[in-house]
Amino acid sequence: LGGIQDACMELKQDYKPRISVVVCTKRHKQRFVVRGQRGMENMEPGTVVDTGVVSPNYMNFYLNSQQAIQGTSVPCHYYVLYDDNRFSMDMWQMLSFYLCHTYARCSRSVSYPAPVYYAHLACASARARMLSHYDWQGIQTGPEDPPTEEEIETITRPDKFNMFFI
Repeated sequence: LGGIQDACMELKQDYKPRISVVVCTKRHKQRFVVRGQRGMENMEPGTVVDTGVVSPNYMNFYLNSQQAIQGTSVPCHYYVLYDDNRFSMDMWQMLSFYLCHTYARCSRSVSYPAPVYYAHLACASARARMLSHYDWQGIQTGPEDPPTEEEIETITRPDKFNMFFI
C-alpha cells in the first residue's frame, strides 16, 4: 500500500487518490442455505451474511452474488482491509454485488467482482508469456539467480505480443 501511495506521489507531488483494499476469497468451507418449500435451498443472489459467522475484528461479509447452476452456491468472503473512501458496510456490499454483474464474458452475474476476474486473466497471461519466452529449463531457480533486467524487458515488451483479449 505504501508503494502505491509513493508511486502516486511520484506522478504528481500533490496527487493523493483515495485507495481501498478489499480481499475476496472463494476457497473457504462456509455454505449457507435457507429453508424453502422443498426443504433446504440455495440463497437468492444478492444475499449478504454480515453477522454471526463473520469476524468481529474485521470489516468483512459473505455475499452470494449468483444463482447456482448446479449444487450448493459458494458465497464470496470479502475483507475490507483499508478504506480511504470511508464506505459503509452497506455501500461495500452493494458495490461488490453490482461489480459481479459487469463481467464481459458472461451475461449473468458471476461469483466475484469483474475486476478480480480480469486481474486473474492478466496474471495468467503474464505467466504464459514468461513461460513461453524464457528458458526456464536452463537456469537454477531461486532468489539468488533471478532473471536480469534485460530478460524481463524482453518478456514484457508490448510490441512483441498480440492484443490481450478478455
